[in-house]
Amino acid sequence: MSERNRPTVRLLAAVVVASSVAVLATGCSFVQQQTGDAWSVTYEVSVDQPSGAALTDVRVEGAEKRGDAPEVHRLGTQETGTQKTGTQRTGTWEHESIVLAEQRASVRATPARGATATCRILLDGKREIATETAAAGQPVTCSVDTPAFD
Repeated sequence: MSERNRPTVRLLAAVVVASSVAVLATGCSFVQQQTGDAWSVTYEVSVDQPSGAALTDVRVEGAEKRGDAPEVHRLGTQETGTQKTGTQRTGTWEHESIVLAEQRASVRATPARGATATCRILLDGKREIATETAAAGQPVTCSVDTPAFD
């Protein structure tokens, strides 16, 4: 092989190696999404207004179903339903998602002007792993890495 062809051969070899690594990494990620430990995550946002209250700029992070790649889903404007807590009625919105163990789960929403919003992240609809309350009219955000399976 001539001296002039060596840099071209080296460059080609580097490209082949880099492409192989990228394909393998993508494949591993796909396998992890299919077979990794995953939580059923419930995102909940409640406001100090009755049902029918609007939440704007609603976003959740996760997968819609098992095997899907996790991403931030921009859900736009959502309307709350009714939840009774003690003697109070609050407007509450919920969304289910799948999040792999030790991956980020997050929800964000903005209530109407003057309304106070609280978000919660629940595992399997029961175990609270994050909660946050924002100032009136301000966006509320809950974000946490899900725990490893016990």
